[in-house]
Amino acid sequence: MKLYWVTTEDHDEDWFIVASSSEEASKYHEDMEGYESGDAKAEEILDIPENVPDETGWPSDELLLAVGANFLLNDQSRVVEIAGRKFCEGMLEATLNEINDDAFEERGDERLNKTKKPSLH
Repeated sequence: MKLYWVTTEDHDEDWFIVASSSEEASKYHEDMEGYESGDAKAEEILDIPENVPDETGWPSDELLLAVGANFLLNDQSRVVEIAGRKFCEGMLEATLNEINDDAFEERGDERLNKTKKPSLH
């Protein structure tokens, strides 16, 4: 198995996928994230050592750490460094959480997703 970095033109859901081929990684991403066939591009990042448990799909944080990843940011969106390269998770979920928190706050509730208030500057 290999670790792939899978992206789409909108970059909303970019993230790693464990798969046996780039075609499998792209198809998994498209199927799971609701993209059309051919929308996702998978780049091979590394071979997963045989002693590291894996299965097709999104890797756990433990798998990423086992293959040498360093989490530079592990918050609303994740930034990971592997083999001297930095990868930033797609921002759609973080953006939606912030929009929801703004709406909660407008109604007098707390920021349930714990996002930070947007800066006024």
